[in-house]
Amino acid sequence: MRKLFLVLLVGVVAFSCTKETIDPNDPSNQPPVDPLAIKREQNAFGINFSGTWCGPCGANGIPAITSAATAHGTKLHIIKVGFNDEFTVSDLNNQLAQSYYPTSSIGIPGFGAGATFHQSSAAWRDNINLMLQTPDAQAKVGMAIAKEVKGDSLILRVKMKAFESLPSGIYAWSVFVVEDGLVADQAGITPSPYTHKFVYRGSAFIPGKSPVGVWGHTLNDAFTAAAYPANYEQEARFGFVRNAAFSPAMNLNSSYAYVVLNKLNPSTFRPIEYVNSARTN
Repeated sequence: MRKLFLVLLVGVVAFSCTKETIDPNDPSNQPPVDPLAIKREQNAFGINFSGTWCGPCGANGIPAITSAATAHGTKLHIIKVGFNDEFTVSDLNNQLAQSYYPTSSIGIPGFGAGATFHQSSAAWRDNINLMLQTPDAQAKVGMAIAKEVKGDSLILRVKMKAFESLPSGIYAWSVFVVEDGLVADQAGITPSPYTHKFVYRGSAFIPGKSPVGVWGHTLNDAFTAAAYPANYEQEARFGFVRNAAFSPAMNLNSSYAYVVLNKLNPSTFRPIEYVNSARTN
């Protein structure tokens, strides 16, 4: 119970960063939209923990994620999480790292493939390749996400459908907002300044609901294990507010987002199984 309280407290801290987000559940903030279409396809989700000051990140980390993205195209969903640089997103970066790193002493670059941490970019690439060997017709869950820009905020509509029954567990979906084309010096790579892609700009949350730290919200809102039958569907709206401290300013129109579904450890609330993900256009 004490661990649960600490996890929820961390989540509330993360949510407080977005407390001014436009409420996507307010009827006035729900313009007519096309229904979300679910495709049965298996995607992979990867994280690169990096820093613009880090030589090995430029020499090893960025080439690894760029090569994987080139090979797998839209089926690979990547976020690049910066530390102590211009791409740092306050405590959310640390929460993501703490969910992957086995100890706090391991440096960067580091890599997350689904729910698994890798210090080696080669091992990370092998795991990404393995994740994408699942045929689309065998994907357990389909995901969809769409974004709407409203002032300085994003409203992210998400939907999931279980094509097969999901065994009992704590399932949570996260929404990560990402931006390409950010120019900054990067140690270990040429040319520098370098035009960065997949830069993590923050997470979206459902206003008024308690999140599970950076991992968003549990499907059943009760933080308890539950099973989901085949053909089960669920929709939600997440809100995200642009960080006014970013320089250059964040472009919401060109930013995009991923929705990621994970199964969480019931004691630590860290991901133990990646299920699937999707991205906006």
